[in-house]
Parts: sequence; C-alpha cells; structure tokens
Amino acid sequence: MSVSAIAIVRLEEKHLAAAQVLSTAVNWPHRRQDWSFALKLGRGLAAMDRDSLVGTIIWWPFGQHYARFGMLIVSPSMQRRGLGRLLMEAALRDAGDRTMLLNATMEGLPLYEKFGYKPIGAVRQHQAANAVPASAPLPEGASFKSMQETDLDAVIALDEQAAGFRRAELLRALKKIGEGLILEQGGEIAAWSFLRRFGHGYVIGPVGAGGEMAARALIARWISGNGSEFRRIDVPLSSGLSPWLEDQGLGRAGEVVAMALGEPPVPLATGPRLFALANQGLG
Repeated sequence: MSVSAIAIVRLEEKHLAAAQVLSTAVNWPHRRQDWSFALKLGRGLAAMDRDSLVGTIIWWPFGQHYARFGMLIVSPSMQRRGLGRLLMEAALRDAGDRTMLLNATMEGLPLYEKFGYKPIGAVRQHQAANAVPASAPLPEGASFKSMQETDLDAVIALDEQAAGFRRAELLRALKKIGEGLILEQGGEIAAWSFLRRFGHGYVIGPVGAGGEMAARALIARWISGNGSEFRRIDVPLSSGLSPWLEDQGLGRAGEVVAMALGEPPVPLATGPRLFALANQGLG
C-alpha cells in the first residue's frame, strides 16, 4: 500500500489500545497506562489506514524553545515505505521552530540523520528482575527524605539547571503517578530522583545530583527497596554509572543515540547533572 492513502490525524485516547498493540509488535514494553501518561504530557499524531492504526509519534513541548520527540512507531507491515518520514514531517510542522531532541535506536538513526539531526551523546539502558541488593555510601552529612509537594519547586529549579530547560509539567506528573526521593545535605536538596510503574515493572528516573556519589546513593535506595521487582534505568554514558549498575545486577539492555535538530540545550556548568532519564522517550 502507498503511504499516499494514509491519513495523519491527532492521536487520541481512543487510539491507545491499538497503539499498545503496535508497540508490542515492535517489542517495546509500554503498557496502555504508559501510553496514556505520555500522550497527556504531549501531542501525538496517528497514521491511519482507514480504521487501522499503522503508525504513531508523540512530541513533548518544553517551553517555546525545546521539544522532545518519541514513540515513533510504524507497523511492521508498513515499514520501509516512507511512513516514518511522513510522521516526522508532520510532527516537525506541529512543533514549529523549537530545537528538537530525541533518542534514536539504530533502526531509526538513518531517518533522523536525513532530517539533519546531529548526535550529542548516548544513553544506555540497564535492567533486571532480580538485582543485587545495592548499597552505596552517603555523602557526609546527607540523609534521605521522601519528596513532598512542597519540595517540587526546588526540584524543578535544580532540574532546569541540569537539563538546560524547564520540565515542570513532567516532574509534577511523575510525582503524581510515582514516588520521589531526595537527598538532603546541610538543609538543602543535594540530589533528587523518581520511581514509577512502567513497562515490565518500574523505571528509576530522572535522577539529578551534584555528584556521582549522591546519584548512586539514590539509585541504590530504589534498587534495594525491592530487588525482586523488575527495575529499569536509562543513563547517559557520560554519567559514568554504567559499570557500577552492572555490579548491582542491572545488565545492559540496549543503547540509543541522543540527537538534536537545532542548538542543543546548555546545562548550567556549575550546577547539578542528570544521571538518569525519565525514560528514553521523555528524556
């Protein structure tokens, strides 16, 4: 079938049961709830072959200057016919003049390169269903604290320094559906993290901290909370956490290329760093 017969329409809740079937067909772990969460935060497009969903893409705006693209899926029966390109073109028109960020699988990399995306880093996924009970030393004078609603403004400000753009809506939504944990030191937030249900179990992230020791302490706490439950975490290779995560029993499960179309965001040089993503799509 030619893609000229395909209609590109708004992705809506009514499409998500079919979208979940589509993601399963390409071996992505997303539950219906994960699709719903992603769509509520962003704006989606659906490729329809009459009444059948054959492709999707979602993009998430972060202010007027940045956006992330994800959930670009084409039905196996429709691949290599230009439908991915059609969806990306429609999403780019939709997003306007923002710098576009995404994480590319090896399969999707050639398409994004044709649109002018440039690599800016790499992200490695680690996961396990029975991780080794993790332990990591706390920075001197630091203590764990359950994240409260009253902590969110401070966490959002720190995350903006680490990401290079503001992600308030995302962080508030993560806190609403999951748990937040912070590390306090000297009465101030030294690191922050989230845990939520996702895919086969739980995903840890995002995680932000002023240094690797604090990031490890938070991640170890999430792992040791219930080591028998499936855990996943997506970390920038630049974080340096990958070998340590393998030591905790979280094996490598894949790698993607971080890419940007336009000028990438610039984190505050003297501020905290992001040690883990919310997940590969949301960044």
